[in-house]
Amino acid sequence: MTAKRPSLAESLRQAVEAEGAPVSMPATLPIPGHRAAAVKPEQAARPPGFYAATRAGKKKVTAALAPAVHKQLKSLAVARETTTEALLSEAIDDLFRKYGAATPS
Repeated sequence: MTAKRPSLAESLRQAVEAEGAPVSMPATLPIPGHRAAAVKPEQAARPPGFYAATRAGKKKVTAALAPAVHKQLKSLAVARETTTEALLSEAIDDLFRKYGAATPS
């Protein structure tokens, strides 16, 4: 007989409870194909999505890099004990200086 796979929702619930945060689950789950229930006022007031405090008010920029360049960037970040994001921010600041543009705050 095969063991039942652990529930991801239950594992997450247990992890949150272990941290001491209260866990609230909806009384019922939505049924596919049925109209959604009305949104509660406290849910409507919440921002749509989660943003880390360090990224609040910031915009993301992406670039397609060759695998070798990506690997080199990650290796440089490890060697300098920093993040690729910090290296890219430094590179953008250097680019602004090169073209005489002031770095926005």
